[in-house]
Amino acid sequence: MKRFILAVPFIALAGSAFAAGLTVSNHTGLPIDELFASAPGAAAWGANLMDGIPEGALDDGKTVEIAALADGVYDLQLSAPDEGVLCTISNVEIKAGVVDLTPDMGKACK
Repeated sequence: MKRFILAVPFIALAGSAFAAGLTVSNHTGLPIDELFASAPGAAAWGANLMDGIPEGALDDGKTVEIAALADGVYDLQLSAPDEGVLCTISNVEIKAGVVDLTPDMGKACK
């Protein structure tokens, strides 16, 4: 019985390692309040990946961990409502759970 009790915390910790989110660095020049993903060209946007993330957490120059998204290539739709921006950035690569939104990507939104 002692082995089982000691193993339970280990299993809980191991499970949390797989629940890591996507780390997003924002260098677009825009404060991003909402972020959606779709397969390239599909425009079938899922839920807001930033749901529950406080406003301002992904302002320009900031990095934040948001909802998990598998590695791959996506179209991203970002919203910066205070600036009146809703735009799509095509073919963004997510690798090792990280994405860097660049100034060039931000220029496409202005």
